[in-house]
Amino acid sequence: MLELISRNRKVYTRDRLAFFMSFLSVIILILVYQVFLGQIQIDAIKEALNSDTASTDTIQMVNYWLISGLTTIISMTSTLGAFGVMVSDREKKLSEDFKVSPVSNFKIELSYAIFAILFGIVMTLFSCIFAIGMFNGFSALLDYSMMDYLSILGVVTMGTMLSATIILPILAFIRTSSAFTTLSTIVGTFIGFISGVYLSIGSVGGSLQQVMTWFPLTQVNALLKQILMKDAINKVFDKAPTPIVTNYKESYGVILKNASGEHLSSQSMFVYIFIIIVVLLGVDLMIKKIKKWSETYTITR
Repeated sequence: MLELISRNRKVYTRDRLAFFMSFLSVIILILVYQVFLGQIQIDAIKEALNSDTASTDTIQMVNYWLISGLTTIISMTSTLGAFGVMVSDREKKLSEDFKVSPVSNFKIELSYAIFAILFGIVMTLFSCIFAIGMFNGFSALLDYSMMDYLSILGVVTMGTMLSATIILPILAFIRTSSAFTTLSTIVGTFIGFISGVYLSIGSVGGSLQQVMTWFPLTQVNALLKQILMKDAINKVFDKAPTPIVTNYKESYGVILKNASGEHLSSQSMFVYIFIIIVVLLGVDLMIKKIKKWSETYTITR
């Protein structure tokens, strides 16, 4: 198993230009976020607080909101990118060669998933820490306790595992690199909108808000915001009335509401995400069994 995971890593990093571009794309995304999305939220906060200027604390708080969204997207896109090894092997028919080896097909499939998840975790954590340093200065990294970093690691790990289980059933139908590239483009854009990254959840209608709320990566995004933004929110809204603070948190997805208007707790979101992971794993296994049965039936005819 370890040899297979190591082999997948070597195959992925063999193309040094593509590997470098995966990091460069993160930096570009960070800059785009700061230039375009940050100012929109800063203007809204100034209006809510009846202020003509934005304090340093306000800018830092908005940056943490952007970083949370960025981290959520990268947990999906980096994991998806690592699955490119599996698609490439299928396209080159290497997966057929593996079938005659003594290694079971289950272990081969598992090695792809483990590599993708591990790569996704490393890439996502790197992006999160790098973005904090780039946005708010690397001294800001000292503002978080060890427990905060463990919480971030836990959320990132769960988010990456969730991303892998979302991707796997779809990849069962992807056979070529061109189709995989198209999928990657669609997924990156879709995730940005549906998880409340490219637009705030409070800027859409009630029905769409519920769709976004119950999309599991939106909850991953909210959990990250609660960790990264907690101190910054307290500083910015220190003297603001509670309704203004609550309205901000609801509008920008720091806290999520169900259809009854009740706030979702962190514990309930973790449980919900875990259930979705289990369900999606079941869906993936079912698809594989159906495809295997279909192939066997075709051969015997």
